[in-house]
Amino acid sequence: MNWQEYRVLSEKTMSSEFFCSKKEEILLHAVMGILTEVEELLDNHSEENDADDVNRAEEIGDILWYLAIIAREYNLEYPQLLVRDKNSDPMSIVIKLIKNTCKLLDMMKKKLYYNKEINEESFIAITKIIMLHISDYCNYFDVPVEQTFDVNIEKLRARYGEKFSTDRAINRNLEVERNILEGKN
Repeated sequence: MNWQEYRVLSEKTMSSEFFCSKKEEILLHAVMGILTEVEELLDNHSEENDADDVNRAEEIGDILWYLAIIAREYNLEYPQLLVRDKNSDPMSIVIKLIKNTCKLLDMMKKKLYYNKEINEESFIAITKIIMLHISDYCNYFDVPVEQTFDVNIEKLRARYGEKFSTDRAINRNLEVERNILEGKN
């Protein structure tokens, strides 16, 4: 599936029940979501955890889901990454993801608590940089980003059907989701 299809399908599983009516609330949801998923990705690289390719792919899919929220707000295309040399350190990419997502979070903090307008040009540029880091990370592991779109949507369909549900978000069937992520569906 391509980015445009992913943006449409991912919106079906977005919560709109709580605090998601204003643009700022929607963007904050996206930024917080990216950061929490990057933290889970970071756990996959920790010394106490064995690397889990399936979990890594799941976290990338979840980050892309949150990026799709921003993309819908600003009608963003997914930028193409032209790779000359494969990155030699995936952890350096994770650090870049954290730093750039924190920049978005700082913009949201200033908007919500100081009423400083969001510099949309900067917000968009940083979002695209995050997308490129995701592509770079996927490239390191030889996983096409588009494959991650497909798997993420299948996981979300298994979880929610065609529409978000708070109950289904809390009471997930992790075995079914893991089977989908492992390609056993």
